[in-house]
Amino acid sequence: MNSEELRVRPVRNWRSRILVGLSSIAIAATNFTTPANATDPAPITDTWQAAAEAASATPAELRAEVADGELRMIVVRDDLGQPDVTVVSVTNAKQLDQTLTAIKKDPSVISVDVDQKVNLLAGVTLPTLATVVPAYTQWNYSALRLGEINTFRTGTGITVAVIDTGVNRTGTDLDGTNPKQVLDGCDWVTSPTNVCTGTGVTDENGHGTHVAGIIAAQNDGEGITGVAPGSTILPLRVLDASGSGYLSDIAAAIEYAVANGAKVINMSLGGTVDYYLIRNAVDRALAAGVIVVVAAGNSGPTNTLPSYPAAYESVIAVAATDRNGVVASYSNQGSYLDIAAPGSAITSTYKTGYASLSGTSMASPHIAGVVALMLESGVSVATIKTKLQDTADKISPHNDTNRYGAGLVNAYEALNCAVNACNAPSPPPTPVEVLTETKVINPGIVTTPTTPPADPVSTPEPAPIVEAAPVVVVPTIKETLAVKVSKKRKLTVAVTAPADSKTWVQRKVGKKWKTVIKITTTPSIQVKLSRSGTYRVQIIAPNEKVTSKSYKVK
Repeated sequence: MNSEELRVRPVRNWRSRILVGLSSIAIAATNFTTPANATDPAPITDTWQAAAEAASATPAELRAEVADGELRMIVVRDDLGQPDVTVVSVTNAKQLDQTLTAIKKDPSVISVDVDQKVNLLAGVTLPTLATVVPAYTQWNYSALRLGEINTFRTGTGITVAVIDTGVNRTGTDLDGTNPKQVLDGCDWVTSPTNVCTGTGVTDENGHGTHVAGIIAAQNDGEGITGVAPGSTILPLRVLDASGSGYLSDIAAAIEYAVANGAKVINMSLGGTVDYYLIRNAVDRALAAGVIVVVAAGNSGPTNTLPSYPAAYESVIAVAATDRNGVVASYSNQGSYLDIAAPGSAITSTYKTGYASLSGTSMASPHIAGVVALMLESGVSVATIKTKLQDTADKISPHNDTNRYGAGLVNAYEALNCAVNACNAPSPPPTPVEVLTETKVINPGIVTTPTTPPADPVSTPEPAPIVEAAPVVVVPTIKETLAVKVSKKRKLTVAVTAPADSKTWVQRKVGKKWKTVIKITTTPSIQVKLSRSGTYRVQIIAPNEKVTSKSYKVK
C-alpha cells in the first residue's frame, strides 16, 4: 500500500516464496526454485510431520546458504507427536558439516530448514505525528458505538497478546506506570535463537504500539481511547525496527502467549506461504481456548493468493473498511475472510506521540478488542466467531462475502447491548465524560453534567434481621494440587479444580517447557510417561492457572 516497498532478502536456491512482515504495508516476495540436485519433497498431507519433511532443506542447499555468511537453521524434532523446534546458527561450512553429522545421529529429528527472514529495505514514508489528537479523528470509535459500550464493558481481566514490533508503554495512552495494562512481555529480536530474551516494551518501528493503542489505549481524557481500554496487553516483539523477523520466532511467540495467560492473540502480519510451524501453533492456541485474530492482507482485490495465517480456519481473518463502511481498495479478498472492521486513517498511539495509519493491520486489533469485550461479558470461546459473524451488518454492500466476509462488525449487537445494555454489571459504573481543551475521554458526543436534586430526608424503616449465612471457604487449586512420582515413570496428580479445568503435563527441553500430555482434570489422575527427564504439572482453570514445582523422573 502507498509507496512503501518491502522485499525478501534473497536466499539461494530456496524452494518456496515466503513472506512475513507488517500487513499494513504492501510486501513483495522473491520466487525460489528447487536446484537440480535436490531430492523430491515428501508428499504433503494434513500432518505437520509431513509438512516438515517436505520443507526440509538438502545439505547442498544449506552449504550454498552458509557460503553467503551466517546461516540460521530450524531443527525440528518429533516430541511425542508435537514439534520441538531448535534454532541453530553456523558461520561456515565446517560448522555446518559438524552440525549435520550430529543431527544424523538423533532419530527424533525430522527436518532441517532455513529460518527464513524478511527485510524492509527502502521506501518507507513515516506518518505525520501529532502530540494532541482531537476527538473527531477517531471515527472508528464512533462507528463501533464504543462510547455506549465502554460504559459497561472495557475488557477488564482479559489479556491480549500483540505479536508485532513491540509496544512502547511510555508517554501516551499505554500507561507504563500501570503494570497491569502493558505487561513486560518478551523479545525475540535480540535473541540469537527462538527463545525470547528481555521484554517486549521496546518498539523501534511504531507499528506494534499503534496496534496496541487500538486495542487498549486508556480512557483517561488524553489522546485516544481503545476498543477495550480495560484490557491488558502482552507485548511479544518478533519484528525489528525495519519490520524484519524470523518465522520460527512468530511460532514461538504464539506458544508463549498461550502459556502466559493470553485469551486473545492479535497478529497484524501475514504472507503467501502456509508455514507449518505457525499453522500448528495457531491450531494449538485454539485448542487451548485462545482466540487468534489476524489481518487479512493488503494485496488488494486483484490478488488471487490467500494470506497466511489469516487463511487458517482456526483464526478470525479481518478485512479493512473506511469511514463510510466501504471495504478499502488495498484490502485482500477471498473466501477465507471472516469479517470486516475499520482500517483506514486510524489514529492511535505510536512510538512517539500519535499517528494515523491504514491497513488490515489496523482492522485486526479492532476485532481483537471486541473479542476481549465479549469474553468479559461471558461469551464462550466456542461461540465467539459465530456470534461475531451472525451479528455483523450484512446490508449491501456488506453482503459481498468475498470482500467483507460475514459482513461489517457490529460490536453493539455482538455484545447483545440492545437487550441487556451490554450485560451491565450491578450496579453499573458512572459514565465519565470530560472535555479538557482539545482532548476528550470519550470521542463522540460530550454531554454537560448536571447535578441531580437532593433526595428528601425521611426516616428509614428498621432493617429486617437477617441471619448470616455460613461462610464456605473453597480451597484454591494451588492449595490442593499434589504430585507424586513413582519409580515406573508415572505421575499421580491429586487436585480439586473447577469444571472444565485442564491438566497439562510438561517436560523440560533445553530452557523451555513442552506440553506432552493434555487431559481433563479429575480429582486423582495417573499419567504414564514415555521417557525420563524433568517434568511439571500445570492446571488450567477458567479463572486460574497453577504450575507445580519440577520433578525428576528416571
